[in-house]
Amino acid sequence: MGTYESVIIESMFMVADKQGQDVEFKLNLAQRAIDEALTGRDLVPKARQEGVSTYVLARFLAACLMYRNTRAVIISHEMESTQRLLARVHYMIEHIRGPKPIINNMSKNEITFPKTNSMFYIGTAGSKKFGRGDTITHLHCSEYAFWPNAKTLMSGLLQAVPMSGEVIVESTGNGYNDYYRRCMRAEQGRSVWALHFLAWHTFPEYTLELKPEEEEVMRNHLNEEWDEPRLLAQGLTLGQLAWRRMKLDEMDYDLTSFQREYPMTLDECFHTSSESVFHHVIFEPTDRWVRVDRGLWALQDHPRKGLHYVMGADVSAGVGKDSSVAEIFCLDTQEQVCEYMTDRIDPEEFGHKLAELGRKYNKCYTVVEQNNHGILTLATLNKLYPKGRIHRTQGKANTEENQLFKLGFRTTLRTKPLMIGGLRTVLAHEWTIHSSVLKAQLSTFVEEDGKLGAQQGCDDDAVIAAACAAAGRIKAAMRQPAKTPSRTVDPLLFDAIVDELTGNRGDFPIAPQHSEWN
Repeated sequence: MGTYESVIIESMFMVADKQGQDVEFKLNLAQRAIDEALTGRDLVPKARQEGVSTYVLARFLAACLMYRNTRAVIISHEMESTQRLLARVHYMIEHIRGPKPIINNMSKNEITFPKTNSMFYIGTAGSKKFGRGDTITHLHCSEYAFWPNAKTLMSGLLQAVPMSGEVIVESTGNGYNDYYRRCMRAEQGRSVWALHFLAWHTFPEYTLELKPEEEEVMRNHLNEEWDEPRLLAQGLTLGQLAWRRMKLDEMDYDLTSFQREYPMTLDECFHTSSESVFHHVIFEPTDRWVRVDRGLWALQDHPRKGLHYVMGADVSAGVGKDSSVAEIFCLDTQEQVCEYMTDRIDPEEFGHKLAELGRKYNKCYTVVEQNNHGILTLATLNKLYPKGRIHRTQGKANTEENQLFKLGFRTTLRTKPLMIGGLRTVLAHEWTIHSSVLKAQLSTFVEEDGKLGAQQGCDDDAVIAAACAAAGRIKAAMRQPAKTPSRTVDPLLFDAIVDELTGNRGDFPIAPQHSEWN
């Protein structure tokens, strides 16, 4: 989508740049990325002043000029802001390069195009009846995160837009509200919406030109409190760090506010002042982290033969509320390699999915949270997967029912702090994560009134799954699948003896061999 509109924009429209100069409208990097990726239902969480609103206005104006019966609408959180947006459309019409379009009415609230029977008009998020009885072909929801009663208003608006229409929702973040939930569902692949996150450090204008001596001073005085050494190691330039310092100074060095206005990662868009339990994690976005299927993300080049993996899982009912999640980590490369997440799979079917993923990742050691629906998943998994590769608690189990209830990891008021503490340690010092969904959930996992869990309005399914994996990492390292010794291996070597002692179930050490008369 967007080919014809972008041609019109760049060949006919003018725009005022940040210095107030009239210039030809040439799409910048952020605008080009949006133009090439639009699907018709699009969410754009972004850094400030990247030109997204200006691009959408120009796109909708081009549609009014080209297509008959276009009904383009801009809605923002307040009337004055919306009128300022429509004023940009006035500017583009008044400074058009070429024949001026025929306009029937051009007020501060409405522009009509009689030649194409099209209309461009505005509304405000506070108007509850706006859009009822209308057919909207192009809808621009600006700064949606700041709308009052956003969920209710959006539900009504979308009924006015046919599936062939375009809806573009763009906003900076504003806490954990309906915009946050929509963006996270889209990122998880649980939505018809497409997510287009625009980070500040990918925008070429957000840097400062430094002289060689200024670069040297900057390099020798990196500020650890502002995370500058890590950002430089991740690929930011000294010029970008200098620009970042300038903006931090403007915001009185409030790092949380800066991250909200100029996020580098999706979770930073919505970050609030609440302190997460996971105040430091090793997070590395990478192009190798790719979507394989609906709800399934994986790190390219994994699984690899000879590497060892551990999988943690959190189970839901599969009725569209909480999600069932599996998180897989490589014990050799110390990084996240797979994430499966869906809210539409029942516990028994999830057991089949875990068995499939486990076999794919070299029969990885699997830790499933036993609570609630988890026991149903474990009952299924126990029939399909090697017994020695499923985490269980120690102790005797005389009946089949008792054996089943010893499978998995049971989360209680006593065990939850231990599992979360273990995950916090391993994510701070050992494991690298690549999923923006897991990163976002870690950022909203807090301790309130002595209880550990997701902040109100947020999810923690991925956190619990990752914590299960961390809880099983020691046993996973000990209980690797049984190996078939090479014919050339000396049976008296230590490694060969260990392999022989490792049971068929992959258990090592083997159970104590007590005789009846000892």
